Amino acid sequence: MYQGKNKTALMSQKMISEAMLEMLEIQPFSDISISELCKRADVSRQTFYSAFGTKENVIIYELQHNCCFTPQNNENTCKSASFRKFCKDYSKYIIDKRKILEILVKNDMMHYLYDVQYQNFMDCGYFMRDLDDESRIYLVDFITGGMNSIAKNYVLSGCNADEKFLENIMFRLFGGLYFTGH
Repeated sequence: MYQGKNKTALMSQKMISEAMLEMLEIQPFSDISISELCKRADVSRQTFYSAFGTKENVIIYELQHNCCFTPQNNENTCKSASFRKFCKDYSKYIIDKRKILEILVKNDMMHYLYDVQYQNFMDCGYFMRDLDDESRIYLVDFITGGMNSIAKNYVLSGCNADEKFLENIMFRLFGGLYFTGH
């Protein structure tokens, strides 16, 4: 996948990504051919291969650039009050990104969101930074997996839950409150 700074190449990536999202609204990912995608984006196949290489990389690009949740810079993210805010922000993110989440669920591609989100959290120097590296890897994996499951179930249940419901589910789940009976 192209990662340089050439404005023409970056514009081509954006056009291809937008075309992919438009096409995914009307047909499954597996039915989209690279030729159709290039035609819709008004780029050559060579441009596509230079920019992305694969259709899957288009999805990854879109998630990295337009659909990745980043927690607010807070040095105490591990603490309860800050984690409540994290859950609230992620609940808002789920509702705001409903359209792309629906596309990912419909096409069985939530694993791409997991991969991008996990890497984003690991690269985020202030997310769970109070932990040693080994513990952080496990915790980030757990949180990312849980967040993806909540987002997926939000979509599968018809996108009817509100922010407060999602926030409470997340906070109670990650806080272990369902296991203590509180």
